[in-house]
Amino acid sequence: LSGTGEKALKLKDVPIDFDSTNVSATASVGRRAGATKGATSTDLGASQGGAADLEKKVLRFFGYFDETVTESAIEKARVRRVTICYFLEDDTISVSEPRQDNSGIAFQGAMVKRHQIPRPDGQGNIHFQDIAVGETLTFYGRTFHITDCDAFTRDFMAAVGLDMAPGQTAPTDAYSATRTKGGASAAAGPKSTIAQTALNASGAKVKLSATEVRAAKQFFDKDRQVLRLKAVWDDSKNLYGEKHFFTLYYFLSDDTIELVEDAAANSGRDPFPSFCRRQRIVKSKPKTDAGLSFGQKEANADATFYSDADMQIGNEVVIFGRTFLIYDYDKFTREHMKQSFGITEYKPLDVKEPPKPPVRREPPPYNGYGSEEDSLASWRSLDMKPPRKDNTNFEKYGDATVKFQLGLEGASPNDELRRFVLTFFLADTTIAIFESVQRNSGILGGKFLQRQKVVNAETGKPFVASDFYLGAKVTVNKFRFHVASSDERSLSFMEEHSTDFPKANINAVVGKIQAMLLSSRTGLADAFAEADRSGAALEVNKLAAIFESLGLDVCLHEALTVLRYFERNGDVNLNYEVLISRLLDISESPASIDADWRAIHQQRTNAATEGLSMRDKVDLQHRRVEATTAAYAARSLLEQYHQRRHLFHTEFKFVTDYATDGKIGEPEFRKVVQEKLQLGFAQQQVDALAKKLFPAGSRRITFEELLRILNNNSNYDHNLAQIKERRE
Repeated sequence: LSGTGEKALKLKDVPIDFDSTNVSATASVGRRAGATKGATSTDLGASQGGAADLEKKVLRFFGYFDETVTESAIEKARVRRVTICYFLEDDTISVSEPRQDNSGIAFQGAMVKRHQIPRPDGQGNIHFQDIAVGETLTFYGRTFHITDCDAFTRDFMAAVGLDMAPGQTAPTDAYSATRTKGGASAAAGPKSTIAQTALNASGAKVKLSATEVRAAKQFFDKDRQVLRLKAVWDDSKNLYGEKHFFTLYYFLSDDTIELVEDAAANSGRDPFPSFCRRQRIVKSKPKTDAGLSFGQKEANADATFYSDADMQIGNEVVIFGRTFLIYDYDKFTREHMKQSFGITEYKPLDVKEPPKPPVRREPPPYNGYGSEEDSLASWRSLDMKPPRKDNTNFEKYGDATVKFQLGLEGASPNDELRRFVLTFFLADTTIAIFESVQRNSGILGGKFLQRQKVVNAETGKPFVASDFYLGAKVTVNKFRFHVASSDERSLSFMEEHSTDFPKANINAVVGKIQAMLLSSRTGLADAFAEADRSGAALEVNKLAAIFESLGLDVCLHEALTVLRYFERNGDVNLNYEVLISRLLDISESPASIDADWRAIHQQRTNAATEGLSMRDKVDLQHRRVEATTAAYAARSLLEQYHQRRHLFHTEFKFVTDYATDGKIGEPEFRKVVQEKLQLGFAQQQVDALAKKLFPAGSRRITFEELLRILNNNSNYDHNLAQIKERRE
């Protein structure tokens, strides 16, 4: 060591203990080597002159101890070899026994876990200077004979002044000598690979037969060599039968076979450890009569057993009357087939059944108890949870409703006078029906149907907004109704939300009627001319009757949508000729195209959108929806302004006074509408109205200008009058 004048200790190549029992690192602080002759490892760590870290450095000694054997005629004692490891960093010791195959000893490996071991006399703990080659080491009542140590240990002990004796050979016990003697006899003759004699239980020599010699030779040559094959038993021909997949193990050491079923997940069968225990299998034919065999009788002397030559892909192995088809094997089996039988071709068979299409679970019919969504939620899962609500429509419409007047379809004379009011709630697509009181009818009015979702008998799904329009016929709880009329507010709402109410979409309706007028096959132009000659007034019911008589797909609501559009634009004195001139272009003539009106309509629709990219089409649709939403919000804002004019003035004046520039912009407008006035607008409506009223890059307005916007007398480019008319 450095500073001692002795041989320098080099710890660069110190072996690290990799024993599985000593893997865990200790929490000890590493010490330095720099002690004088005869010092302990603790003294070495305390020295300051060293240069090598002793952490994870181990002294390794080899030895043995004698174990007494009481009940054996062959041996009286057994020699058990051990490895003793001394850890320099904390003076701990561990003892382990190398594992020996087929030793019959159950507990091998770690014998003494790593810790500091006290001396037998109680004077401190055992240190490395207490261990020497050729000496004994006793602790915990067991004496270990040290026979040797590794090179690092010799260098280390020599550096500290402790020279180790030369290595010794551990003695051999009687049982090991017997086995060695038998192995030496087997290796003596070049033609014999196994001894012709063996020892019985009493120790006497017994001569082996030729069959036993061949079996022993096969065992020693092929021990632990196992062919692993995949086999399938097709039992699908029997009732409730199916294909069963197995792993077949063929043991080359004794030509035995073990069969283990491959347990599939969720197969419904118990995972038995072995379908057929390890044994030799006699070649037999499959059972064709009733009942399968679950065992086999004692084999005859001339019976033929399955061998490794039969274990090939495509061969069938009959075990207990069941036929197993070999369809694959592993890499070791492929090498064995190549070396033993020259089989180089490897083509596994495809025996897997094609995956079955997933079974679609059809929900049971609604039984009428509770809501249908709640019933479906309990059907989908055993974990009872309330159905998740869709708030999309609620955010879009809020508490908006549309109302229709209904009458009973095909009613008896006593029910012809009955009138009903259907309210459709757009937030959750529920309906409620109230029967109006008719004097002297003998029928009490009141609630006819509580608010709930109702299934449309024609579609099998709950009613939606597009199912209700003037002229429609609906069935509610086996009552057949026809929709007779609606109020002004509901009609305006449907026209503003024409995406949900297609019968109120003026563009779609006009497009259909234009195609009908241009087609010479519909007879619509002639019917309009005949109505003008007869002096019939242009009235919605008569207009709808003309379409119905010609079998054209225009309902009462669509006819009303057209007439309402022209009335809002000042055309109050219309006749059929004027209507045609308003609908068709100057260059177009009625009944000028000899084609079906549906084909004409489709062609004109395609021509209108031709040349637009998909992005342009999506943007156009988005602008239309946004304009519709802003128009509805503007109309509702004006209605509430006329009802609460003073409150509007107060709140807007307040935010104007506290603004830095004394004006109103989009943030102030949103704050007043949503927080101060609490008008009940959905977020989508406020966004659309604010975007139209305060477009990007527009200037902020004064309080007086805002009043002129609310009173519809402003010169502002984006006033409520334009927004209300749904100008894009």
